[in-house]
Amino acid sequence: MGHEPPLDIQPSRALPNSATFSSESLPGVVAVSGELVDLYVPRKCSATNRLITSKDHASIQIQIADVDPETGVALKTGGTTVALCGQVRAMGEADDSINRLATKAGALRNVWSYQK
Repeated sequence: MGHEPPLDIQPSRALPNSATFSSESLPGVVAVSGELVDLYVPRKCSATNRLITSKDHASIQIQIADVDPETGVALKTGGTTVALCGQVRAMGEADDSINRLATKAGALRNVWSYQK
């Protein structure tokens, strides 16, 4: 039996056995060819800017598609990615955070307003 890559890594990104690594650039392990080969790259919470650790199993990441204003069809280009840590979700602030981030990005109008 050979070593199989984890499910979330594309086979085209797998490195040959003879690959050499350089640990000079941070963060992560980068192959000599310049390709990032770490199995885990930490994310930041979009609402709090805290690092989302690998043990935060309550964290989520949502991809919000750009929509064509004339046809209402999702565009295949880009979009907005929102990552929320488990702490924000546990406090019940996930929906408010998503509304705030979407309003700031211009995707929503008159939905979220700052309250003192």
